[in-house]
Amino acid sequence: MNTSTAHPLFDAAPTLQGLLPPHLWRVLARNGITTIEQAAQSYPEKLLLMPSVGPRTFRKIEESLFPGKHYAPPQQEGAVQPGLDQTSRALPFFRRTQNALRRHDLK
Repeated sequence: MNTSTAHPLFDAAPTLQGLLPPHLWRVLARNGITTIEQAAQSYPEKLLLMPSVGPRTFRKIEESLFPGKHYAPPQQEGAVQPGLDQTSRALPFFRRTQNALRRHDLK
């Protein structure tokens, strides 16, 4: 039984360059993510914290690498993901990104 959450071609193409359009894999590569395994470990919180990854880019990456998955930010304004350190300097950016993702999904 395959329980992997990453793309089904994981074994055939271990790098993202062959799976994603150039602009998407370059965004991930600039942030140190070059393999599907690294992308799966970063999904969704770390991806949302990356520079140049807004709602549209996040959804395109999610659609390409994680078919059938759809990350839904918590509906509560003050909700924080359990894996994210609350004293982190990135917390305000993470909240803004989640709010933008919610607005993007309403369209």
